[in-house]
Amino acid sequence: MKRIAFVLAAVGAIALSGSIARAGCNDPDLDTVRDRVLAACPCTGNHGQYVSCVTRTVRDAVSTGELDVNCKGKVVRCAARSTCGKKEGFVTCTICVPGTCSAEGFCDDGVTPCADSSTCPQVVDRCSTKSSADLCLAKGGIPGEGSCCHASCVAE
Repeated sequence: MKRIAFVLAAVGAIALSGSIARAGCNDPDLDTVRDRVLAACPCTGNHGQYVSCVTRTVRDAVSTGELDVNCKGKVVRCAARSTCGKKEGFVTCTICVPGTCSAEGFCDDGVTPCADSSTCPQVVDRCSTKSSADLCLAKGGIPGEGSCCHASCVAE
């Protein structure tokens, strides 16, 4: 009986942690915390120092309850996939793919009506940083600046 109770508790804990991980970031204070990050963490120096500063600032916001813990990873990933602190010439590189039309008659963006996928705008497939715009273009990407969290399929 103890073994069954243990297994049920373990399964419940795994299911709970999975639902928390999928909860996503929908904190209304996210933009306020991002503004504080911009003020506290200069986009100079080296990239590792920048990401560490962002991590500390976000950790503080989570510990004071200002930011939901589900948003912590999102903000830190934005910093990690940015050009801040990298050598001059680094760019974000966005790779786009054709959009698709859903059964409800809307494209991936949720606002463009469609009858088939041929009328849907492209959507971001992935984004990374590259050491030059030429290298990004050679990979078929769209060069940008700042962070991959602002990636779009429209050239800047």
